[in-house]
Amino acid sequence: MAENKAFESIMNGLTESLAYAKGDTSKARKMSVTVAELPQYHDKEIKQIREDLNLTQKNFAFVLGVSPKTVEAWESGRNIPQGTAQRFLQILRTGGKKLLQDYNVVTVTM
Repeated sequence: MAENKAFESIMNGLTESLAYAKGDTSKARKMSVTVAELPQYHDKEIKQIREDLNLTQKNFAFVLGVSPKTVEAWESGRNIPQGTAQRFLQILRTGGKKLLQDYNVVTVTM
């Protein structure tokens, strides 16, 4: 009995897939995804994010996957992070310590 239900479910899925491939989208589930615009963090904001995480420039650089010189340049205003670094700074700003701890990026001991 369970095998018949499984077979029936597979056949229904294949039938719906074939109909979709032929242009019938009436049963298709549609999802819309909007990605937020890339933020721009500058020297003081970057330093504040790092300090809120209680990280040295060296450790912050390690978390971000960049060199300590890069973090130093960002915080002094000589360079501005681009692309992925800006998005990750956004994530760290909102998720912060908990995010880093949940993913075992940092370990806090007393």
